[in-house]
Amino acid sequence: MSITGETSRLTIRSEAERFLVTHGFSAPPIPSDQALAARKLAVSQLSLDDLLLKANLPPEDHKKVQAMLNANERTVAFKRDLPEKKKDWGSLHEVAHEFIPRQRDLLYYCPLLSLPVSLQEELETEADIFAAEAFFFGSRFHKEAYSGDLSLSTAIELAEKVYKTSFHATFTHYTEESPSPRCLLVWKSKSCVGPPGFSPEIELHYYVKSKRFHGHIEPRQIADPDGAVSKVFVSSSLGVVQHEMVFQNQSGEAYVADAESFSNSYNAFTLISQPVRRHAQLAPARAARAGPAM
Repeated sequence: MSITGETSRLTIRSEAERFLVTHGFSAPPIPSDQALAARKLAVSQLSLDDLLLKANLPPEDHKKVQAMLNANERTVAFKRDLPEKKKDWGSLHEVAHEFIPRQRDLLYYCPLLSLPVSLQEELETEADIFAAEAFFFGSRFHKEAYSGDLSLSTAIELAEKVYKTSFHATFTHYTEESPSPRCLLVWKSKSCVGPPGFSPEIELHYYVKSKRFHGHIEPRQIADPDGAVSKVFVSSSLGVVQHEMVFQNQSGEAYVADAESFSNSYNAFTLISQPVRRHAQLAPARAARAGPAM
């Protein structure tokens, strides 16, 4: 089963919904420890760090793995000092490996790290989709998330009050599944610390978009130091800030998108609509300062 098509994604959603029904999870939030217990999976006494060392996995690959299933021993191991939200995600991710029939059958006989890289990536992507669909209760999320205006405020409320999930996971799922053209920009600071009054450079790390959003936004661009993204990052107490973001294509044409930005203190998130062409073209310097190029 390839994960490239919409039909396959819906198949994984069906698997996640089958897991929820089978084990009596009728309403969010889903406790990750109960999800593991439902599949009779125990947390390994050894940390994943120790297990990776025993497996002679190259040190550069250690960061890529945060949790791991041992299908034969029916245990899940986690990286040492993994934050609780990431451990919750890792639990449902490993449940996916054990619950999806073709994954369970395959991994019982062959550990994930022994499989060809292309197949590893496919199984990992399937497990991530399963985890998201399980955490957000499949089609239930769509009914709750898209019945009103699409906004970060709605996504924040769902994360904090309904699903008890991280902002990062909720914003990503909210954007990817949006029936309207939306794109989520994820910003990070290029430097972690500085002297008092220091204003870090805020860099576009990556973006995720809905199926109906068109265009490419080049990563590694720096946010306007006087713009909304930088201000929100420096002062997360501002909450959700509404603003505009101006883009410029290779021909120098200016496009504008409605935007809103929010920070959880270590990332900034900007949700934008599909940019539309501005009839009054901006000067190149102004357009470039106002927002990244498409």
